[in-house]
Amino acid sequence: MNEGKLDMPATIKLGDTGDDVRRLQRVFARNKVLGPDEVDGVFGPRTEEAVKDFQQANGLVADGVVGPVTWSHVHPYREASPTLQAGSLGPVVAMLQGVLKTGFGYAGAIDGVFGPTTENVVRQYQTNAGLPVTGVMDERSWMAPAGAAGATLESLSGLIL
Repeated sequence: MNEGKLDMPATIKLGDTGDDVRRLQRVFARNKVLGPDEVDGVFGPRTEEAVKDFQQANGLVADGVVGPVTWSHVHPYREASPTLQAGSLGPVVAMLQGVLKTGFGYAGAIDGVFGPTTENVVRQYQTNAGLPVTGVMDERSWMAPAGAAGATLESLSGLIL
């Protein structure tokens, strides 16, 4: 019956937790309203404030509750950019390598293989960004500021709209 249509996320509000909260926070983090470290799946006061500001800016009732009407105004979102680490393979790794080659110190091949060279550059990037140095491209690493005009590795890689 509902084929081809995204299911509407749940109605969420202050105190709620879970994937729909994280999904909403991710949208706000991509718009620089919340910081990447605030994408934690907990609907707290900062998320509520961001929601009320968003609702007011969109002519909605600014009640801090994200129901069907508010969700319908949220820019189409994508899920978290994939976690990449040593051994990861594929086109997203190649997209990351391509960006890392444009001024982030990556000199290896754009081969879609997350090997030691890619891992070392990711570690250096995490160090420069003040993130935990894991060598793993996690959500915070994708969303950390990466240069001018609020770019992130996620946006530079073409992973978000």
